[in-house]
Amino acid sequence: MRRTLLALSLALPFSQPLFAHEHHDHEHDSLGAHEHGVASLNLVVDGNQVSLELDSPAANLVGFEYQPSTEADLATVARVKSELQQANGLFTLTPAAGCQLQQVELDSPLFAAHDHDEHEGHDHADDDQDGHAEHADIQGRFDYTCDAPEHLEALTLPLFNTYPAMQRIQVQAITASGQHGAALSADQPTLPLD
Repeated sequence: MRRTLLALSLALPFSQPLFAHEHHDHEHDSLGAHEHGVASLNLVVDGNQVSLELDSPAANLVGFEYQPSTEADLATVARVKSELQQANGLFTLTPAAGCQLQQVELDSPLFAAHDHDEHEGHDHADDDQDGHAEHADIQGRFDYTCDAPEHLEALTLPLFNTYPAMQRIQVQAITASGQHGAALSADQPTLPLD
């Protein structure tokens, strides 16, 4: 998945001390970011542009990580992909900021399998499982344009209501007012950005 250089150039100077601790934790936990029930979300505000990047184990969103092969599995993957493409019901930015979703990019081996099946009628039941099937992630990038970015005060994640297997999201945000971070959950789904 394509990541913007702008987001990285903004994030790196601020994030090194923050991520140094996170990297240290990953050395002791071989799964690192792939912990069921937990996802990461990066947010960068640059002028009137807001970009969100979600990285989650597939199990948090679709309930499994194997290649979908049954009609029920394929339907679940299609539903989740559609929900992510209509991200306004999953992420809420301060209404006064007037932010509108402009573009969504999604990446997952599960989506590739679904798209392949949809276009070619292929049955995945006989496919060899690759190493990614055991720990499949879903990644999404969500780009917004805001009419009044100066009114952007918070990010709320109603996606906890849609995906109950999602227990915690580690959020890192870089805005004009600085760096913000929090572990959000269904009980505390809002990150102040001012």
